[in-house]
Amino acid sequence: MSSANRFRLPMEKTLRIIHLCFIFVFLLTSLLFWQQGELFNHGYRTSQLSHLESVIARLESRAQYKIDNLRYLQRIFTEALDDPLFTGSASLSTNLNDPVNSASLWINELPMVGGGQSEADKHIASKIRHELYALRKIQSLFPLASDSLDTPASNYYISREGRFIASLSTEMNAQLVRSYNPHRKEGSLILASPLLNPQRNPFWTRQNLDGTQDTLINGAVPVDFHGEWIGLLGVAFTPEKIKALLADSLPENTQSAYQLLDYRLMPLSATVGAINNVQLNAQQLKRIASQLAVSSRGTLRFGAVYVTFGSVANTQSVVISTQTLSQGLHEDFGRFSLLLVVMWIIFVLLLWASHRLICRLVRNMGTLQREMHWHAYHDDLTSALNRRGFFEKTAQLSPRYKDYSLVQIDLDHFKKVNDRFGHQAGDAVLVHATQCIQKAIRSKDVLGRLGGEEFCIYLPETHLEAAVAVATRIKKHLEFTPLALNNGTRLSITASLGVAAYGEHPGYSLEQIQSLADLRLYSAKQRGRNQVCADGEEVEEA
Repeated sequence: MSSANRFRLPMEKTLRIIHLCFIFVFLLTSLLFWQQGELFNHGYRTSQLSHLESVIARLESRAQYKIDNLRYLQRIFTEALDDPLFTGSASLSTNLNDPVNSASLWINELPMVGGGQSEADKHIASKIRHELYALRKIQSLFPLASDSLDTPASNYYISREGRFIASLSTEMNAQLVRSYNPHRKEGSLILASPLLNPQRNPFWTRQNLDGTQDTLINGAVPVDFHGEWIGLLGVAFTPEKIKALLADSLPENTQSAYQLLDYRLMPLSATVGAINNVQLNAQQLKRIASQLAVSSRGTLRFGAVYVTFGSVANTQSVVISTQTLSQGLHEDFGRFSLLLVVMWIIFVLLLWASHRLICRLVRNMGTLQREMHWHAYHDDLTSALNRRGFFEKTAQLSPRYKDYSLVQIDLDHFKKVNDRFGHQAGDAVLVHATQCIQKAIRSKDVLGRLGGEEFCIYLPETHLEAAVAVATRIKKHLEFTPLALNNGTRLSITASLGVAAYGEHPGYSLEQIQSLADLRLYSAKQRGRNQVCADGEEVEEA
């Protein structure tokens, strides 16, 4: 393993462990924040349902109040019908429409069935007179049966025979006449029949006004007299009144938009509250309808819009509240959720900064460790391996190869260079010699500076003759590549080289082979320097 890999791989393992630790901390903390967010989300939905519940409770209370008033009028009306003092002189032109009386009822005639003077017609006319007489007696109760939110024109009475409708205003009468048509046999007149309503329960309907897109919302109770159904008492709401009723039922400072719809999820009123211009499409309304089929209350989220919905008991209507993300941020849970998100972002940024800082420290420590290792095994001047590095590396390489050779090099008269030109020139000679040697050897050969001007080269898979050729090439390269000093002097460099091969003495260790090459180096010096010596004899240039 190379020195670079020796430190790079442990550092990568350390960084990998750091990455995993930070990822674990990030995921764990994000999970905790997510769980807290889910708690806020549950609390928000519960809060929205609570607000909707209060609105529905107020609407149900108002609806029940209206029905109770109608039941009260129903009881007084049937008692008036049974009055033995009835004179039988009541008619459609009676003082029921007397403008002097502030509680006067206005009567509008409906299309009459028949019109002759048969006994049946006379009987119907007698019953109508009874109804008019009874209405005259209770007309002062009609405005009392309305609360402060409504105009007095909301309560009405319709005769089953279809002869007339009575209410407190001509405007309401006109609308009622256009919504009730006895010939169509639909709406409240059908729902009040004993066949469809044997329990005689109150009911709510929505009826269209002929020729328009407008509707009236009606609450009604059947009126029976002596076991016979004679008509119904009702209360009518225009869309404006429904809107006012819904707005009056909202909690203070609401941040949601509310709307009342019928059981088909068709609008009964305009939107009130915090208007947000949210329009639910058909697919979203279908999802709400499917939820209402399972439960009377629920919440759904469509993108950035939260929808809360609930059925209003006994009215066949649904209240829907919508709230956008920006509106939700103005509520407590919205602000808490925003704070939670900000805290999570700050934590992630701090975690990211800590991760980068720790990874940088680890990389810096790895770089410093590599530099220390490099300085421990390399010569700072020439960048070649030093003695320690050379012998450690060659000891690692030797078992891999069957044969190897060593070339021991010593620069000739190096001390004279230092004495004559100075140590800086001596350093330049060493660097120059190192570069020349590296150009003359292979990339897999190992060069080391063992000390001073002494070098050693490890040649793997190289027998003695090939090593001698390499040494000769090095000698020539040094000799014919002079060094130009700063003062312009061209300095020729020569060296003495000793060569020894493992194949000569297979039982020798690396240190012994190096000692043999060193002996031959000295032999080359003794024979006059600038030459290669192997096997104790001088080898001439090829």
